[in-house]
Amino acid sequence: MNTLKIGIVHSDQNGQETIANAFEDILLDEICTKTLYEKQGEEGIDEALADWEEGNTDAILFIPAEGEERLNPASLRGQDMIVWEDLRMAFADEEEDFEEQVQTLRTALERDFYIDNPRIVPHLDAENYKTYDAVLTKDREQGLREFLELSRGNGVAYTTGRELVCTAPFSADSFRDSIYIAKDILKNREQYDKARENPLPKLFIDKKEDIKKRHEPN
Repeated sequence: MNTLKIGIVHSDQNGQETIANAFEDILLDEICTKTLYEKQGEEGIDEALADWEEGNTDAILFIPAEGEERLNPASLRGQDMIVWEDLRMAFADEEEDFEEQVQTLRTALERDFYIDNPRIVPHLDAENYKTYDAVLTKDREQGLREFLELSRGNGVAYTTGRELVCTAPFSADSFRDSIYIAKDILKNREQYDKARENPLPKLFIDKKEDIKKRHEPN
């Protein structure tokens, strides 16, 4: 993938200003082509989703209303993840099976972030968070607070467990990161899937038959 086709949805005037300021950087025009939707919030997401389903875009970037706690669109249900540099934090739903959520996160780390044998821990350790690949926490409020303290209010929200790639910036400073992360995820998926298109067949050797053949007369 060379140029990312991204649909951008905003929720208020603040989002419009964020988009305008971000695309003053001409380098973004080399990285992606953008489709801006006039409808805002969930209505804009519905329009962007339909566009994606028709193959007109590769991903969606959603800019929530200023001060909105939930960054991922409510209509795009999945496992919430937030990303900043090497820190990835996902939030477990207490009403869902925890082991299944661990597997959802593991699959996302392998396919979306191209990490082999990902290491997942239940709590954020600010001292050595770079020694593991992701946090899966059951305490959303505390986890989000610790994440924002460490990232100084920056980061990108992402919903795993879906084929659609939708990212959302925590701040105006994270807007570009939302585009880069979407592009990287799609590239990683392409590489991951291609590597598994034609797996080598497993060879099973019956040792008894092999020994028998070696002892048979010529």
